[in-house]
Amino acid sequence: MTEKRSNLIVVDSDLLFREYLSDSLSHEFDLTFIDKGKEVLKKIKKSPPHLLLISESLPDMSGEALCCKLKSDKSLSAIPAIVLIDRDESNGREKKVHESADYYVAKPVYIPELVAKIKSCLRAKSLYTNFHKKDLLNVLDIYESLTTLHSSSDILSDIANKVASSLDAVRCSIVQIDEKENSGNIIASNDDVQTKGVSIDLAIYPEVRRAIELKRDVIINDIQSDPVMKASGKHLNELPFHSLAVIPISIRDKFIGTLLLRVATEKERISEKEISFCQVVARAAENVLENARLVDSLRVANMELEKLATTDGLTGLFNHRYFYNRLEEEYNISLRYHVSLSCIMLDIDFFKKINDTYGHRKGDTILKELARVILRTIRKTDVAARYGGEEFVILLPHTEEKGAMFQAERIRTSVKKSKYSALPAKEPLTISLGITTCNQEDISRAEDLVKFADKALYEAKKRGRNQSVMWGGFEP
Repeated sequence: MTEKRSNLIVVDSDLLFREYLSDSLSHEFDLTFIDKGKEVLKKIKKSPPHLLLISESLPDMSGEALCCKLKSDKSLSAIPAIVLIDRDESNGREKKVHESADYYVAKPVYIPELVAKIKSCLRAKSLYTNFHKKDLLNVLDIYESLTTLHSSSDILSDIANKVASSLDAVRCSIVQIDEKENSGNIIASNDDVQTKGVSIDLAIYPEVRRAIELKRDVIINDIQSDPVMKASGKHLNELPFHSLAVIPISIRDKFIGTLLLRVATEKERISEKEISFCQVVARAAENVLENARLVDSLRVANMELEKLATTDGLTGLFNHRYFYNRLEEEYNISLRYHVSLSCIMLDIDFFKKINDTYGHRKGDTILKELARVILRTIRKTDVAARYGGEEFVILLPHTEEKGAMFQAERIRTSVKKSKYSALPAKEPLTISLGITTCNQEDISRAEDLVKFADKALYEAKKRGRNQSVMWGGFEP
């Protein structure tokens, strides 16, 4: 049997945008397009749609005004409405729109977000139509709880516990299916101690296999007499319940290999209302889990972008830009709280000769290996960055002159003792280092730390290389 499609009226006068929505939504919804608010009011009284998509900018009235007219009419107030706001004009509009509409979506529209909100509105309307007040309160409680949780694990555990409580179920679990292995894994349960994390053999769970096969709900009202359960054999007598339901939880229409909500109860049968309750909760889980997945994806993408923006691509150390941001922050902290701050500039001795002798690829390998030695040697609170070429810079918070010199010598010794794959075994790698601290007389701003550390590094080169020099301890 073909599922009945929802009828949506789109109120928008932009022809290109209407074509875009038609291409994006017509495979799932029946769409009717109207370009003026007054025409909508006439049409929906004769033939109410399941939902309205209303542009905030209309030729004859605002989308907000149209929503207010709809909500003030008792015969039309139950029709869900989503207002489409221009992104540039959305600041400060959200609160006003929410007073008259169910949701708002900013243009340019992200279709997955719009579809999710359309479906959410339609399901909410279905709830009010089919459920009693107590049922609604239970579902709304679950919706509210799910939207405040952040991890998928917490979301699934909360579903299992609240469904079990609402239906007075002996057991409620969420099973992740691996069809290739003919097995499942209980990833959430109202009985965490006994069942969470347990692997199950689908051979003794025929109801689960049936749900996978049919790709829809499976309801067993009497486990002793239902033919589906015969495959359980002797295991039936061990079960502490009489009836059960298996409800698919699909994400992006992927059912196989995803999740099943499995509810077992002592009742003689699971009522239609209870099945509907489970279905609504499963759909809620789909929305929230999909949002959680999108948030996780965005978080990972943002972390990758941040990493690209702040790290040097060759060595993996922080880059020049990030270093100067941290330098400014740490220098201000040093001034405000009167704590020490030091800076080390270093570079590889005779690096041009190394490149000329072994080639630039070998030189790059040495830079990467040197960076690893530096990271191994410095403290967790220190900030190491590639300054440019073969030059590196290290920021040492809460470190005075004596401590900075000690750290510089530790790094120099560690670099000299380490082995480098691009160099012959007996050929050492040495570095020269220049050091400054913020309490020296010449330091009056953050960048002076780098400026004078560089001068001290130049002095170390003049003195023969492979040594550390503190700024101020010599005539410039």
